[in-house]
Amino acid sequence: MQNSFFPLLVEFVYMVVVNIIFVLVLIILMLPLGIWRQAAFAVMKRNFVGYFSNPTGYVFLCIFVLLTSFAAFWPHEFFTTNLANFDQLNKFLPYIMLVFIPAITMSIWAEERRQGTDELLLTLPAKDFDIVIGKYFAAVLVFTVSLLFSQLSNYAVLLAMTGGQLDSLLLFSTYLGYWFVGTAMLSIGMVASFLTSNLTVGFIFGAAFNAPLAFFSNSDVILSDSSWIQRLFDWSLLQRFEPFGRGLISLPSIFYFLGIVVLGIYLSMILIGRRHWLGGKDGTSMLWHYLVRAASLGAMLISGVLVAQHSPLNKVRMDISREKVSTVSDTTLEILAKLAQDETAPKIKINAFVSNNIPTEYVQTKYDLVNLLREFDALGGNRVSVNLYQGIEPIGKDAIDAEKKYGIRPRKIASESRGAQKVEDVILGVAFECGLERVVIPFFPYGMPVEYELMRSINTVSQSERKTIGILDTDLFIVGGNIRTREGNLPIPTLKIVRELSKQYNLEIARDTRQENLWLESEEGEPEKRRYDLLLVAQPSTLSPVEMTNLIAAIQSGQPTVIFEDPFPNPENFRHLQGRGTLWPRMMNRGGAGTGDIRKLWDALDLDIDTVTRDQQSSPYLVWQLASENPYTRDAVLNLPERLVVQELRDDIDPLYSKSHPATRGIVELCFQYSGYLSEKPNSSLEFDYLVKTGKAGRLPQLEFWAAIAQLGMFNPQTESALQTRRGNADREFPLAAHIAGINSAKAVSEKLPLARSNTNVIYVCDVDVLADYFVDIRNNPIQRGTSYRFQNMAFVLNLVDAMVGEETYLDLRSRKIRHMTLQVVEQTTEEAMQDVYEATQDLEIERIQAEAQIQANINEEVGPLQSDIKKLETKRSNGDPIDINELNAKQQLFENIQLQQKQRMAQKQEELGNSHREQLRSIQLDAENKIQEIQKKFKLYAVFIPPIPPLLVGLIVFTRRRLREREGISKARRLK
Repeated sequence: MQNSFFPLLVEFVYMVVVNIIFVLVLIILMLPLGIWRQAAFAVMKRNFVGYFSNPTGYVFLCIFVLLTSFAAFWPHEFFTTNLANFDQLNKFLPYIMLVFIPAITMSIWAEERRQGTDELLLTLPAKDFDIVIGKYFAAVLVFTVSLLFSQLSNYAVLLAMTGGQLDSLLLFSTYLGYWFVGTAMLSIGMVASFLTSNLTVGFIFGAAFNAPLAFFSNSDVILSDSSWIQRLFDWSLLQRFEPFGRGLISLPSIFYFLGIVVLGIYLSMILIGRRHWLGGKDGTSMLWHYLVRAASLGAMLISGVLVAQHSPLNKVRMDISREKVSTVSDTTLEILAKLAQDETAPKIKINAFVSNNIPTEYVQTKYDLVNLLREFDALGGNRVSVNLYQGIEPIGKDAIDAEKKYGIRPRKIASESRGAQKVEDVILGVAFECGLERVVIPFFPYGMPVEYELMRSINTVSQSERKTIGILDTDLFIVGGNIRTREGNLPIPTLKIVRELSKQYNLEIARDTRQENLWLESEEGEPEKRRYDLLLVAQPSTLSPVEMTNLIAAIQSGQPTVIFEDPFPNPENFRHLQGRGTLWPRMMNRGGAGTGDIRKLWDALDLDIDTVTRDQQSSPYLVWQLASENPYTRDAVLNLPERLVVQELRDDIDPLYSKSHPATRGIVELCFQYSGYLSEKPNSSLEFDYLVKTGKAGRLPQLEFWAAIAQLGMFNPQTESALQTRRGNADREFPLAAHIAGINSAKAVSEKLPLARSNTNVIYVCDVDVLADYFVDIRNNPIQRGTSYRFQNMAFVLNLVDAMVGEETYLDLRSRKIRHMTLQVVEQTTEEAMQDVYEATQDLEIERIQAEAQIQANINEEVGPLQSDIKKLETKRSNGDPIDINELNAKQQLFENIQLQQKQRMAQKQEELGNSHREQLRSIQLDAENKIQEIQKKFKLYAVFIPPIPPLLVGLIVFTRRRLREREGISKARRLK
């Protein structure tokens, strides 16, 4: 218990210390009042103490704290978003302030006038400014104390939900934003109090004067003009507060709030000073004079805010959050800085469309998308313009425009909420335009790295030229195609990874049967030179002899090349190959040419690929690992030995990924399926940089694996049993990918080596399944069947390409993921409940298999004797012995009838068993959902009961102490009476 409580205590003390520092800074700022403005200090002290000497003050304080807790934790979206922040409170705070701020300001001057003490104040040896500023700072202190109570109480509830894993500075920044919002609203409310002597009217005026700024963020309710809606939204309290809610201290936002404060204080000084001029002969003219001055001051303040917003001052912003949730990477800053410098280039326009209804999995993606777009708008200068359409409805005007102009349309996303399945229309798309160039991301899957996608799109539309990748056409058909089969043409779609590459590069198919060497160019009297920035080859073992020769020539001429060669392509990923891998003949419908010798390519690259020859057929090896190496216990498929999960652990002494090569930058987990391995020949003249290698693993000849699955089936338990004895020991490390580079010319001459090798620049990967659509889908939607995958296969492939063409801009962005603090205690309860469901499902499946086996055993026992008799009669007949044919026919007919009856009984039993299991599973799922609901309800109750306790205790202590002090001067005899 102490170990779990200590982190909570540390975080709470940390937040208390941060608050103390803030209060000390506030006191330091107010010290001039006590030194040079003693009258103002006396007014401030009198009003501050007077507020907390009145029971009404504590009533309003408790109401404020309770309302903030309700708004923060009671909306269903709080647990749906699963983020440890105050995003829900941010939406409601301006409206809560409309109740609480007038409650503070209504008595600032109205109470003085009602009681007649205003005359006393005005006769003090003090200026009007001292009275106004003293009362304003008193209200600010009252509001500050209220915020401290609210913050610490809500913070304590969040601590309990997260187990101490909180971004405390993000939460402090949020409440700092509340403080600025409150100080601005207090100055407006104070103006309302100076207009009346009635407390109720002062409250109503205070709420009415602050209402426009609070409701500007909802102007779309009554307005249809999007330009006016955007203008009003930009000047709303909620919009100007928004950076603070993301952990940013933004200078334009501070100017906005301080501008309102200055204007409110100036108007209050005009109102308190009207006794000097309103009753005179020039009263009316002086009124207009002061109104013009106030309007001029307002115009100056608005201009100052606009200058701060549209000048380099807008970049003066500091992300104080611990996890830097609103900080863009250095790469992004460099790109945006370059774009901003080129002011003559066309403007980059970004139109983003985000709907309100976002399932849980998409919340963090939406959060990152909105944050980054706002940062791009601030940091991109005049070159980047962002139009962010939030909260749009699937059938609204903005949604229709998004579909017509950019093809961004709602996606139907299935989600589960409170145990109920529902389908929501989600809009989460962005369009980029620069001149005539346009790039559209129609939808952001929740696994997509947002910053990488945004920056790649911005760079793509802003650049006039792209590098070119040549894709060599092989039997893998990664660019799509058609295969002639007995049933007709089999269409093969383009791989999704190729579509990803097309977003960044120009792609060309490097094959033409009319030419012997399309991917090499030569001029008269000149040696051949590379044509592409990169040549991409998948399964080169299926090339023709001429194509193989040309490929080797291209590599030796210096053509950068990435090769994927697989001894056994997974039939689930490449159905048309049917597992035909290395050393298998190419397809017969590829022009009739024979198959090139892959060994020539291995020799050119100094690759030593182990093979075994049996029955005059050679076979490379597959790599396998123990099922215990599978980090995903709920995915039984990954327990298959030939499914490798290469996971880099922080304490690995011998790293599994190259630490120096750009292709593996940020890569910590890859999945390989039926992969081969490689090694360099002894005394190789080429330099090998091994990019990926396994942990302890073993090997198995591909032909033996193929023979077993061809006979018994791909995922048959008997297949695993048959292969188990052939796999050997898992006691070696196998390289799975390597960068093979040529030696320099000087070394080649000195060692009398072929000069052609000095130009070699190849990355060789022993698996084509890393290119499969499966891994692109896993990247985009990593949560599958209750398991959250972390495979980086897609990033690895893109890194390989970028590294070889010398484009390292996106390497860090591709693997960058912003860490968001979540409700870990709730998550743990959810995970435990889901684990119970998984285990129960497995138990029910085992029970079903056993029950079906028992039923089949009973059937076999019942029909066994009859089947034996039939077999004996058939044997006699086949041997020529005389039998009673009628008896045989009768028994066969009886056997068929019994078999039909048993099949019907079997189907009935299976249906009954299935219904029973479905009911049991539904009951288990409901129990799991109830556990999750219970933990949520518990924290909601905490949010109701905990926050009001501290202010109530303080009020009780104050009034008890006050009561005791009142009784000190009373004699004991009078107290007894």
